[in-house]
Amino acid sequence: MTRYQTGLWRLRRSIAPHRGRPAMFRTFAAAFLLALPAAPLLAADDGLGAATVAVQAIAPTADGRARVSECTGALIAPDLVLTAGHCLDGIAAPSQVAAFAYDGDRPKAPPLRVVRFARHPDHVVGWRERAGDPSTRRAEIAADLALLKLAAPAAARPLALAPASAGAPSLAAGTGRDGPGADARSGRLKLTAATEVRFATGEGPRIAFASLARPACRGDSGGPVARDGAVWGVVAAILKARGGCGARIVVTPVDPASDGFRRMRAAVD
Repeated sequence: MTRYQTGLWRLRRSIAPHRGRPAMFRTFAAAFLLALPAAPLLAADDGLGAATVAVQAIAPTADGRARVSECTGALIAPDLVLTAGHCLDGIAAPSQVAAFAYDGDRPKAPPLRVVRFARHPDHVVGWRERAGDPSTRRAEIAADLALLKLAAPAAARPLALAPASAGAPSLAAGTGRDGPGADARSGRLKLTAATEVRFATGEGPRIAFASLARPACRGDSGGPVARDGAVWGVVAAILKARGGCGARIVVTPVDPASDGFRRMRAAVD
């Protein structure tokens, strides 16, 4: 049994420990753990790549099936993952979500088991499913955060959190699809420069916008945006996406001193 098969078996057991669950639960993330073709090694990134994880959540639907959501996250403590709140929309238990650490640019088994999770207290479930301009959705975007508490510390060194700065060159990480085409794959870790960082003006919660050297795609939501190895925000949405990809992103800034973040952190500790 390969390490990928071993990880998949464990994930099936952790998410579907009882008979009678839908088959989708027993096959959760099967495609994700398939071996990917070799790719060039990641460039120096101040630890961002090593601390980035893939996040997969599975939510049962009314027709007895399930919806699988692929996202990205980052370790901000040995046993704590920061991601986007909408990545967990629909799930009700920690057994419905798992994180995957990386070996280079590829996910490795076994998955990192989640024992608790918490969304930002002001998170609006389903906000991304409704049409609207970012300028009118600032409250929803600013609260689009979540934390995952892991059963055991991960091996990678976690990232620090830092204040956001307009115009500062940053680096974004994602584990989503590698392109808009039908042959695009999910799961490979990608790092890309984030430039033209600016913040929304006028009244309302603070949100940011950035341009990427390489387009973000479906599954990159929740990915960390960092400067000098410290995370200042997470990817909330892609602007004017085509085929699920786009080079302009909306970023949710992270403020660990805010009341919302402190309450979210307390909920998983």
